[in-house]
Amino acid sequence: MLGAREQYIEGLNDVISLLKGTKAPVILHTDQGTVYASMAYNELIKDTNIVRSMSRAGKPTDNPVNEALNGWIKEELIIDFGIERCREKRDFQEVMTKYVTFYNEQRPCFAIGYDTPTNYRKRYYKGEIKCNETFEKRELTIEPKFVQKRRTETPCKDDFSDVSTFENDNGEKL
Repeated sequence: MLGAREQYIEGLNDVISLLKGTKAPVILHTDQGTVYASMAYNELIKDTNIVRSMSRAGKPTDNPVNEALNGWIKEELIIDFGIERCREKRDFQEVMTKYVTFYNEQRPCFAIGYDTPTNYRKRYYKGEIKCNETFEKRELTIEPKFVQKRRTETPCKDDFSDVSTFENDNGEKL
């Protein structure tokens, strides 16, 4: 059944088995769909090196890079790999294997200077590419950085405690 939670749970189990023996944290970014927020899904992740990242409800801009990547992957899988013609699980697995190989070994990626991910990684471990320690320098905040930046650039009052778009049954602001 399309959209059944079993396929998501199976996919997560596959990811968990691929990560066995690894220690580095792996970020898993999802939307707030019922499957991803379910106790069953999160119970599977509990004792792994997976770190959850979840978009706020109705906010695809929380992770535009991931959203764009997902769009490109879906488009390539349909246009170039004909995934919509797969009728059997093994056909689907074959197409996905071909796509992952293509993506990692043949598809040039703009973000890494039009190199392939496999070649970029090889070059990194050979010392040809400098480590920028991007994530080590990151300061985690509750409020997204673009919101903080907008707040400092926009001339407006600092206290919004008296502003509300919600009203009670009597039409009074809450």
